[in-house]
Amino acid sequence: MTGDDPQAPETGEPGGYVTIRAGGPLEGVVTIAAVAGGHGRTVVIASWIRYGQTHWDTVEVESLEDARILARSIADRLAAGTPPDPSRD
Repeated sequence: MTGDDPQAPETGEPGGYVTIRAGGPLEGVVTIAAVAGGHGRTVVIASWIRYGQTHWDTVEVESLEDARILARSIADRLAAGTPPDPSRD
């Protein structure tokens, strides 16, 4: 996503999101976005394709640092071909 993308998630600050294209057999993508009005809370959104169907899951975390750690873990799992469970990663 780019800052000019009209489909980009709304954030509480400019450039407040990042996308990791994990790739792999599940064509995984992980996005980190600030929660508007969330006072520093961040959401991690994971999407992937399995057996021709698109799947996604989200989890809200306390901080950007927590989101970065979780997003990296999810991206690594997607790249290895394992569907994530963000609530347990």
